[in-house]
Amino acid sequence: MSGSNFGKRWSCPLDGTAYAQPLYVPSLAINGGTHNVLFVATMHDSLYVFDADDPNCVTYWHVSFINPGAGITSTSSAAAGCPDVLGEYGINGTPVIDLSSKTIDAVTNTTENGTVYQRLHALQLATGAEQPNSPRLIQPSVVGNGDGGTTVNFNAIAENQRAGLVLSGGGVFVGFGSHCDTVAWHGWLLRYDKVSLSQTAVLNVTPNGTYGGIWMSGAAPAVDSGGNMFLSTGNGDFTDASNTIPALAPNNNFGESFLNLNTTTLAVQDFYTPSSYAQWNTDDLDISAGGLVVIPDGAGPGGHPNLLVGVDKQGHIWSIDRDNMSGYVAGSDNTVQYLTLPYASTYSIHNAPAYWSGTVYVAVYNGPLMALQLSGGLLPGNGGTAIAASQSAESYGYPPPTPTITYSPSGNNAIVWALDNQANGTDTDDGALALGPAILRAYDANNLGTTLYSSSNLAADTAGNAVKFTLPVVANGHVYVAGAGTLTVYGLAH
Repeated sequence: MSGSNFGKRWSCPLDGTAYAQPLYVPSLAINGGTHNVLFVATMHDSLYVFDADDPNCVTYWHVSFINPGAGITSTSSAAAGCPDVLGEYGINGTPVIDLSSKTIDAVTNTTENGTVYQRLHALQLATGAEQPNSPRLIQPSVVGNGDGGTTVNFNAIAENQRAGLVLSGGGVFVGFGSHCDTVAWHGWLLRYDKVSLSQTAVLNVTPNGTYGGIWMSGAAPAVDSGGNMFLSTGNGDFTDASNTIPALAPNNNFGESFLNLNTTTLAVQDFYTPSSYAQWNTDDLDISAGGLVVIPDGAGPGGHPNLLVGVDKQGHIWSIDRDNMSGYVAGSDNTVQYLTLPYASTYSIHNAPAYWSGTVYVAVYNGPLMALQLSGGLLPGNGGTAIAASQSAESYGYPPPTPTITYSPSGNNAIVWALDNQANGTDTDDGALALGPAILRAYDANNLGTTLYSSSNLAADTAGNAVKFTLPVVANGHVYVAGAGTLTVYGLAH
């Protein structure tokens, strides 16, 4: 791969910023033919379907969920009291596609004559038409005293639907964090029936407390082979009354925790809460600033065959036994491993790790992309610090990238793709960032010190303006990069 045979092939305009990851569907029956298509959602409450192979930006359909003439708009970041996005909230979390029913599910955020609403939509892949029972207004409530009464109600203007949607076991799962912690809010996870779109289960992370957001830097909760769902939560109350499974009833606040959930009821089946959670809450050190990854069954060390690997804002990397997460123990952290990543600082992680062929790939703020090669099922470390087998020559700003890994069917020619989204134009813990192009890079997965491609090397390869947390999509010889008002497509020369 080099600039001579790989580079920017075309770009397409969007009506807003795309924080959600694009979604690719091959060989879809659409518009009287069969085409490879790309779904792109924007914060202007739009959903596009492009021909994934056509440089003319053929658009098979484009649905807008706003109608300014009728007083229906996206929700401004000013109204939400938070400069964490570029101007507006529309479709923020990555939608999910069900190929069996040929539908796509997405959550919209609209302001209608001054009132904010969030809705779950199910649309036909071929036409964009609403499915029966769609849309569904999101308005859960739970019993609890977290808001000062006996019931905690969903507050649409306070809740940020950032985590990717999940489809599992006939349900669609939707998670929520907040906008800059500006008003009273809670972490929520909701389950909707895939067909009826009826709400079938609710988890409020802090029904008798506050906060506990589910962000994971846009990553989705993970589901293992047994149908268990795993996610992390951020700053929020934790009730440290019991750490014995299944005696979870006293633990009805689960801030700063890793959770194992039943995907039918959303009951907390198991959890891990660090012993330092109280201080981390005080210091705004969310665990859910980063995502997590389920390691393939049996890849763990003796006695802990099934692992979950997660990260937190401080740059810690955790290896947790999925079958026995160890709960909470004051003054002790009984996990499989708890290491600090090289180059880590207080606000190191706003991204998720990735796994391929016995190696965990992860990046940190103001540091490189690193490859941590498992040995005997354990992450490599010395004195509590992880050791990278290889790392990129480039250092990444805020936010560090979530890696995307591709490889040939034979397992050869594995590539790690990363987006440098530092120029995303939004506020961080360290202040405002300038707005400028994203940079697409490709690395040899077996040696991250080998940079195979960088879009910054040629002016002709410049991408659209960067958006924090978004990931590239690699499919059928193309790499799709969504950004601020632009979709940029890279690929091999023909």
